[in-house]
Parts: sequence; structure tokens; C-alpha cells
Amino acid sequence: MGASESFEASFRSLILRMPYEKITVAEICRTAHLSRKTFYANFADKEAVVARIFVKGAIEPMRAMNNLLTYEQARSISSMYTENLYNYFANDAEYYKKLVGPMFGKDDTFIRVVTSELFAFNQEILSSISAAEDVEKEYIAYFFASSQAMYSQKWIADGMPVSPKKLAEIYNLIIGDSWFTIESAGRR
Repeated sequence: MGASESFEASFRSLILRMPYEKITVAEICRTAHLSRKTFYANFADKEAVVARIFVKGAIEPMRAMNNLLTYEQARSISSMYTENLYNYFANDAEYYKKLVGPMFGKDDTFIRVVTSELFAFNQEILSSISAAEDVEKEYIAYFFASSQAMYSQKWIADGMPVSPKKLAEIYNLIIGDSWFTIESAGRR
């Protein structure tokens, strides 16, 4: 296990025992048995650790799936992307409930991390499929990222009262087929 992974494991173990706001970089380093210098060589701050855990667990698998599929294939299973995101949170429920629960309505770390990482991923997708203006793509990517972040946060804070599949069905009902109408945006 490399230093980055050690810090991630340290953070994960700490969040299960204490609230996010009480976790310090010094505590992450002590638990990982690594120096602050090593920490800052890998991460800017503890929020960057949260981001890396999310990227590895949620974004990288979606990116890999996206790279394997054609646009039409991805479109035909679009709801699976949403469901996979919720399955990721559900499969790591203990971590996410401990992270999100105490900060819900008080700290925007989860919202910032999920929005930022999904926004970047959405921009990657839109850059390859959309003829829309760059500013349109930026706002579209941000809308879907921020709505997913807030929707996921609420679901996690509520204790995940419905299945990931049901949550995805509700989200997809709300947005309809709007993501896929983006391809023609800008061709008016």
C-alpha cells in the first residue's frame, strides 16, 4: 500500500470514529504512521482525501464503463450510470453515512467534492458528444453534477430509505431524457 492509499485508509478509519470537522491532517498522519510532509506531497488537505476516495470508487468505474461503450450503447443504459452511483454510496454506506450525516446542513464538503468531480466527468462526456456552445456544456455539466450531489446527500443523510434502483428511477423520472437532448443543442 502506497502513501496515498495509507492516508485514505487512515481517513476512512477516523471518519467511522469521529466527526469530519474533528479530523485533522495531524491525526490522519498519526493514524497512517506517515509524516505531514508525505501527506502534503499527496493531498492539499483532508477534503482532497475525500475527493480521491470518491473518484476511485465512483468516477473511475463510470469512466471505464463510458470508455468501453459507444454513445448509443451508453444512451441505451443511461439509467445504469445513475444507479451505479447510488450503488457505490450504498455499498460504502457506513463511510458515507458517517461523512454526510453530521455535516448535513452544516458543512458543504460532500456537495463540493461530488459536484466538482461529477462536473469534470460530465464535461469529459459532453466534450465528445455535444455540438453545444462551450458555455452551454459548462452549465449543463454543472446542473447534472450539482443536482446529483444534493440528491445523493439528502438520500444519505436520510439513511438511504429507498434502494439505489428506486432512487435512480426517481431521479431519471425528474430529468427525463434531457441529458440526451444535449447532443442537438447548439444545432438550432
